[in-house]
Amino acid sequence: MKIASQDNLDIVKISRVTAMCVDVGETQVTQPFFVGVNHPVNSWVATTNKITIDAIERLPLEEYELLLLGTGNKYTVLENDCMSFLSNAIPFEVMTTVSACRTFNIVAGEGRKVLLAALIGSENTNQE
Repeated sequence: MKIASQDNLDIVKISRVTAMCVDVGETQVTQPFFVGVNHPVNSWVATTNKITIDAIERLPLEEYELLLLGTGNKYTVLENDCMSFLSNAIPFEVMTTVSACRTFNIVAGEGRKVLLAALIGSENTNQE
């Protein structure tokens, strides 16, 4: 699915999202990743296809005002320990990866400090 792009050339843009990859700028990502207006694309430690407290604690949250979490092709609810940690750390939203990528482009285009961390694909294992 093509994602609408912003006109601001100074921000990272996500141009396409499929079930198996996300195109961030010139980079095609096929594994869990995070990207922010202050960070290039990085691998994310959510290797088990589950968003865990350990994975969240490794994100550079202190540099951002909003965290968007993409749960893959299917929306899943975070575990209680993740929700509790995030509630005390940073404003956040949990949504599918496609929705998170769209929202990232919009919020980054507004000039806000936003961080996106996302799973790729549909094999997420968070609780529903």
